[in-house]
Amino acid sequence: MSTRHLLPESHPGFDRNAEPLRFAYWVPNVSGGLVVSKLPQRTDHSPAYNVETAQIAERNGFEYALTQVRYLASYGADAQHESTSFSINLLAHTEKLNVIAAVHPGFWQPAVLAKMAATSQEISGGRFCLNVVSGWFKGEFVSLGELWLDHEERYRRSQEFIEVLRGCWAEDGFSYRGDF
Repeated sequence: MSTRHLLPESHPGFDRNAEPLRFAYWVPNVSGGLVVSKLPQRTDHSPAYNVETAQIAERNGFEYALTQVRYLASYGADAQHESTSFSINLLAHTEKLNVIAAVHPGFWQPAVLAKMAATSQEISGGRFCLNVVSGWFKGEFVSLGELWLDHEERYRRSQEFIEVLRGCWAEDGFSYRGDF
């Protein structure tokens, strides 16, 4: 079965021009892979294990890998690697895999992240991606000295954050005045 046409031609949702199905995996850059279970864990969060996993995924047709973001270990994990630097390491050891680094506005200054992402794009041949997440784990924000915002404010901050990223990438001398 072609991944381009997962529906039979007779189905009303069939689209001959549909994009092919793409595959991604969640990078276990946290001890235990954030699996809450009493079963023994079979994943390893080490850089070496993750490089090997990324290379296997790439050879088997996976196009994307998402590194999860936590700045403090939680959910039974005792260790957590930071997602952006971990993503750059995976990019350095693969050839085609697109690697998505999850980031939280509030922990990053957006113009600095925009520059780092642009540099990573150039180094990787365009395979560095960002996943901007608004955050939900209050204990992590507060423990690291970041102001905890209610749901709507966190999403508004994310919107401004994305506007600054896009502006920095689109024009030299970009300037922005926002609430965050």
